Amino acid sequence: MASLATFVNRFVGVRDLAEAPPAVWIRTESPRLRAIANEDVYLFVKRIDNTTVVRAADPVARRARSRSVATGFVAALLVIAGLVPAAYNTMAGFTLQSLRQEQDKLKQQEAQLDLEEAKLLSYDRLEKLANSLKMVEPVPQQVQILEGTSKAEARNAFPFATVEVSAR
Repeated sequence: MASLATFVNRFVGVRDLAEAPPAVWIRTESPRLRAIANEDVYLFVKRIDNTTVVRAADPVARRARSRSVATGFVAALLVIAGLVPAAYNTMAGFTLQSLRQEQDKLKQQEAQLDLEEAKLLSYDRLEKLANSLKMVEPVPQQVQILEGTSKAEARNAFPFATVEVSAR
């Protein structure tokens, strides 16, 4: 490993170095750092208590402040008035879409119920049901025809009574 001593010995030689005069140290002034800027300035800090100070009333500033608040309020109202119809349309669109979905669902249910009703009222099913309950077709003497002026009105005539009963 090279060091400064081995480097010097190559050029000067060890013998010449032994004959060299001893070093003489000259006493010089110790190196000092340069002074910090404004190091000699001392600033005295005095505590100031402003709790008793009351700000003077400034009517011009108060008017300007009131106008700026009123202007901001009016601007906010205009922005809100511009956004309310769009928000209302969006909400109405959501409501309309949900009502359409509900209508489609109800139409599907109605179609399903109509199909079930048709199955239940089919002639073949009623005939099978009558056979399972051991029902027979009535003879013409057992059939009684109801009289009425409309489909909603039927009048039963009791065999031994003079009063007719109306079923509505």
